[in-house]
Amino acid sequence: MSETKQVWDEVGNRFSDLGKHVKDRYDANVGFADDQKDKLNDALRGLGDALDAGFTAIGDSLRDPTMRDELKGAGTAVADALATTFNNIASEIRKSVKK
Repeated sequence: MSETKQVWDEVGNRFSDLGKHVKDRYDANVGFADDQKDKLNDALRGLGDALDAGFTAIGDSLRDPTMRDELKGAGTAVADALATTFNNIASEIRKSVKK
């Protein structure tokens, strides 16, 4: 599980860094009054906090054995749906070629 936590922490860190870079560029390109800058900074901090909370929830969910089983089931359902779709496409192609 340590590896899982590390990779999700890295995702969170990258988004945090990205948010900081966007903020820095925005501040550099747009001149705001101080009260407007405070509002912008608050909004960007809120966005960063929301992203952090979201990725923490995802990480926590992936560490939960029940959620992992549900995710595996969902993945299997997607794989089955794709396989069925491609089999149907292949069948239609074969029919088309035979005509």
